Formats: sequence, structure tokens, C-alpha cells
Amino acid sequence: MNKTSFVFNQKCAVDLHLHLDGSVSVKSARDLAEIEGISLPKSDEELFNLLSVGDDCRDLNEYLEKFALPVSLLQSEKSLEKCAYNICRELLEEGFIYAEIRFAPQLHLQKELTQKQVVEAVLRGVKNSGFKANVILCAMRSGEDNSLKNLETADLVKEFLNKGVCALDLAGAEALFPNEKYSYLFERAREYNVPFTIHSGEALGAESVEKAVEFGAKRLGHGVRSIESEKTLKILEEKKIPLELCPTSNLNTNIFKDYGDFPLEKLIASGIKVTVNSDNMTVSRTNARKEMQHLIETHNLSKEQVKALLLNSVDASFLSEKEKNDLRKIVENSL
Repeated sequence: MNKTSFVFNQKCAVDLHLHLDGSVSVKSARDLAEIEGISLPKSDEELFNLLSVGDDCRDLNEYLEKFALPVSLLQSEKSLEKCAYNICRELLEEGFIYAEIRFAPQLHLQKELTQKQVVEAVLRGVKNSGFKANVILCAMRSGEDNSLKNLETADLVKEFLNKGVCALDLAGAEALFPNEKYSYLFERAREYNVPFTIHSGEALGAESVEKAVEFGAKRLGHGVRSIESEKTLKILEEKKIPLELCPTSNLNTNIFKDYGDFPLEKLIASGIKVTVNSDNMTVSRTNARKEMQHLIETHNLSKEQVKALLLNSVDASFLSEKEKNDLRKIVENSL
């Protein structure tokens, strides 16, 4: 650790890019398995290894395989509500002040739930937790024609906007199913005037980032490969598009070699508002506080720089201006 490094233990952490199904802890998995009637390994270590990736993860596609088990545990209203509640309580105990938790309703229909029932169950869990969070609904990249399901997800964002849901997203295997295939989805989102973020610039390069901006994304999930093009960086800076950075996840999928290789300085120097997030707390064995600590230690961040990153997260959130001001005061008074 550098001499000027410090431990980020203040209670002012924020996570804007956190997947529900990728953040099912071992304890929570056992709760959900009891609800769903699914047998799990008795060993917590073995279960944790099933839910998370190791150092030998090859790429994003292998990373995404880790979602099969948690998704199988989230196929009833009771389990969805319990999972959302558990995650929010875990965040609260870890010193978080706000999170935007995302998931794809269409992945939880194996036992004949509707997408609306899925959304309502998760919202109940969040509300009952006592933690301040909103939900982002993900449409999915898929090899099948799931356009009707994706459009239904967009409809639900409109229906529940400002009622616990704050935005739309597009998730899944970006390299296999690029943004161009989903113009219909973002046309619907623009028609509804609902804000959206898009996973872009993770498995594909700067061209994917530019397409997401062209569609009208208010934020971008990851976006780190925008560093491959000065033109793309300039577009992000001019349009003031924040990036939802998830360092450990990018190391897991072999986009970068280590935390020191992560292009934090270049993105900041390019005038881009960057935020620090977990992506998947369990799959990547992390949380947004740990992510910040990794960057503090490998990029020698000062308290003022950390405060700026946290304020970026507040500014980039899909909250009202009054709610943002409340969170800004907490950050200012904590660091």
C-alpha cells in the first residue's frame, strides 16, 4: 500500500451497477434454496465457488455462466422478495447509503410468474429492508427472439418509474449480440421518456459505446473500452455521459491484467464522470467499497479524489435533485 493510501471505511458508499442475481451471498442462497426446494452443497466454500469466479476465468461468456445457479433460486415471488431484502440489508450493514439494483424480469418466469409479479416482489423486498435503493430493469441480449419480452420490460419501467424503478438497461453477452440489434427497444424507451443505461464497451470496443450514446443512453455500464478511441472519449465528455466502472469484474473477464492497469486516470483526465461499482458482489467476490479500496491502493487516490468519485455516483444516479442533495450532504460530511 502507498504511504498516502487510506482505508475507505466511511459510511457513504454508493453502488449504481449491482446485479441482483450476481450478488446472492452464500447465506442468502441457503435462504432461497429452502424456499425453492433446491438442494445445495453442504460446504459453504463449495457453494461459494459455484456462485463466483476464480482467477482462471477466461472471458465474459464464462463469467455469465455463474448466473445459472442464482437464477434457478429466484423463481418465486417469495424468493425474489427475500433476495432483494437480503441484499439491501447487507449493503446497509456495509455502510452503503444508496444503490441501484438491476435484474432482468424475464429470467424469473420458469414457474409461470409474470414479469410484473417479478418486479413487484423485488420492490417489496427493497421497500421492507429500510435501505435506500431503486431498481433498474434489464432487457436481455439473446440468441432467441425475445423482443416481445424486452418490450414488456420497457413497459414495466414506464409503469413503475418513480415507484421504485428508476431506469431501463440492456444486459447480456455484448460481443455475441451487439447494441445494433436492439434499436427497437431504445426507440420504445425514448417514446416513453424513460432513462436508460446500456452495458457497452465491455466485451466490445469503442464502437459499442458510440452506438449506445447514439441511442440516447444517460449512463453506460462499464464503458472502459472507450479508451481505445480518442473520438469516443470526446463524445462521452461532450455529452457528459457517466460511466459505471466495475474494476474487478473487468479483471475477471480479462479486459485488464490488474488494478494498476485499470484506466482510471485516463478516463478522468479525458473529462469523463466515472463512478465505482461492484457489478456482481458474489460472482466477483467484491462490493463497491472494496472496489474503491483497490483503486485507492493501486492508483494512490487521496480522500478528495475519493470524495469526487462518490459525488460522481450521486450526480449520475437516477434520483431526484432533492434526493441527490441529501446524499451529497452525507458524502461531504463523511469525508
